[in-house]
Amino acid sequence: MLVLLYSLLLFSFAFFLHVILWKIYLPKRQAKVLLQIFFGILIVGILFLINISSFVSEAENLVPQKIPEYLHICLIFISLTLSYMITYSALEADSPTLVMVMTIEKAGQEGLDKKEFDRILNDDLLIKPRIRDLITDKMAYLDGEKYRLTSKGVLFARIFIFYRKLLNAPKGG
Repeated sequence: MLVLLYSLLLFSFAFFLHVILWKIYLPKRQAKVLLQIFFGILIVGILFLINISSFVSEAENLVPQKIPEYLHICLIFISLTLSYMITYSALEADSPTLVMVMTIEKAGQEGLDKKEFDRILNDDLLIKPRIRDLITDKMAYLDGEKYRLTSKGVLFARIFIFYRKLLNAPKGG
């Protein structure tokens, strides 16, 4: 029970620190800063728990005592963090599908004319912001008039290509 409690406490602390920092300043490379916050909290939290258990004898029943317990805390915390990162990426920028659905929903019962749909939902709204995100996250760069992937972008693409092949998924979005 202590393992779950401390995993959730550390995650909650990292989450609230993230919310407070975002209220003060929204960083350009949000995913990178989020990982730094969360893993920084994990390291500081584990070190804090280890120090409490070694200095305070009364804390024996209140903090984990064995290495496997600390490893379990780390495993739960990392699982929660990576799950949150996936969720956060969906919140960070509206997905093209979500933008399309919301636009059609706003049109109400009469629906949205195809020409109006094409006028509203163009590359400036759906594609170009994602390209800017790739450049900001250093996954791609502009070389003259061509976009090229960085080594980080190639690795990212290969992970998804491997995953799609593993699932035997067809090409496309």
